[in-house]
This record gives sequence, structure tokens and C-alpha cells, in this order.
Amino acid sequence: PSTKIGYYSQEHQTLDGWWDRTPIELIRAKTPKSEGDAVALLLKFAFKYEQTRLPIHNLSGGERSRLQLALLMLSGPNFLLLDEPTNNLDIASVEVLEAVMEDFEGAVLVISHDRYFLDRVVDRVLELKDGSMTGYLGGYTDYVEAVKSGRHKPIRQRA
Repeated sequence: PSTKIGYYSQEHQTLDGWWDRTPIELIRAKTPKSEGDAVALLLKFAFKYEQTRLPIHNLSGGERSRLQLALLMLSGPNFLLLDEPTNNLDIASVEVLEAVMEDFEGAVLVISHDRYFLDRVVDRVLELKDGSMTGYLGGYTDYVEAVKSGRHKPIRQRA
């Protein structure tokens, strides 16, 4: 099967041009979903029913991020590229993102400085250093402990 990449950015570019429309209108414009299906999708991404009918410009940054994540998952990617996905997110939005990551069946590349988030969602760490890439099994804390102890066992090293 071919790779369908889904890109998540902290900047909300996918919402440009939709600021005066509602989340339901945006979801329905992107897919042939009924209004009920669009609401159900938004509820899955921790929206309250009332929020599904507010203009997007009235949503908080975390709510806009959840909307962007819903749109991303709606596009059916099998490879996610997440660029600093937890920046500027509230706790509810981070929890939604973690749940989506747990349920996602494809591959994910996360670029993040959020160590707690990385520990919760990754099962390997890729280190880019001095022109080479080394992969380590485990979460971020496992990686740090392995490197500190000098007993790290890279899964693969490429120059």
C-alpha cells in the first residue's frame, strides 16, 4: 500500500479561511459526513456540543488544535508527522492527542521537546547527532537512562 502522510503543525494552517465558519461546517466541507456524524467526530475529540456550532475564531488554541487533529485523522493517513504537537495545548487537548496516538495503527514521527508526552506515546527514540542517526528502543526516559549509564544498545546506526 502507498504511504499517505498526515502533517500536524502547531500553527493551525489548515484552519485558514475558515475562521468565521463552525467546526461542523469545516468537517462537512472536507468529507461527505452528515451533520450527526460530524458532531459525533467532534465529540470524540473532546468538543462540547455547543462548541461544534461556534465560529472557529471563538475557539481556544487547544480547541483549534483538537479540530486540526480531527481533520488530520479524517484524511486517513497511515504515517503521521507531528511537529511539536503539544506546544500551546491545554491538558484536555494533550490527552486527546495521546488517545489518538494510542489508537493510530500507522507509523508516527514526533518532533517534540515535551519529555512527558514522549514517554507516554513513543516506543523508540531516534537520536540525530554529529551527522548520524541512532535508534533506541523504549521511551524518552529509557533513552536518557541508557545513554547516561553507557549501556545503551542502539537498534541501528546510520551515518
